[in-house]
Amino acid sequence: AHFPYGELSNTDIIKAVVQAVVKIFSCGTPRILTVACNTASVAALDEIREFAPCPVVGTVPAVKSAASIDDGGAIGVLATAGTVESAYLNRLVSAFAPGRRIVKVAAGDIVRFVEERWLDEGDIGAIPVMERALALMKEEKVGSVVIGCTHFLHVIDPIQRLLGPEVKLVDSRDGVGRRILALLGEPETKDTADDDSSFGDFWVTLDGISDKRYRRFSEAHRLDWAGLLP
Repeated sequence: AHFPYGELSNTDIIKAVVQAVVKIFSCGTPRILTVACNTASVAALDEIREFAPCPVVGTVPAVKSAASIDDGGAIGVLATAGTVESAYLNRLVSAFAPGRRIVKVAAGDIVRFVEERWLDEGDIGAIPVMERALALMKEEKVGSVVIGCTHFLHVIDPIQRLLGPEVKLVDSRDGVGRRILALLGEPETKDTADDDSSFGDFWVTLDGISDKRYRRFSEAHRLDWAGLLP
């Protein structure tokens, strides 16, 4: 309903995220809530945790991990405008990468591509969309790039090819995954290769012309289409 949320004001992002979470809790209390979006996390984690009846895990740019890489280069942060311009990102930089040169690039056009065209065009179609943002990173001679948007993980391979093998890509998947499993008290390794069951339900916050596209996403990730969130 609020896409592309990375281009909304901070106030509107908080309102949209809180509304969605309230709807989720109206369906029941989950064991854990994961905010699988950097933009939503840096804007609204505090607000969600104030009323959430379960543990909440956010997804924030992995600046700490990037700062631990001693490559002598600048740290790039590739994200949405909402994340790049956030006070939360500035706090992460101050806490974990003081004195390091940070190159922030907003790339909302990549988000739009993944949402609207990636299923049809794949990595080949992604390359011209990403060239501008990644050219800025290369011009600044970054040694590592923080992938600060979960949409970009769909096109991580062409991002690496365009930046070159010498640039280290850093994201928060492993850290978020370990935190979720720790809070749930579950092992970090689980063999699902031969399990063809569904991983859960896929809900949307607005039905309409985008349903066909999101149905395809749900099928690609072995989720059952549930339609409009009540």
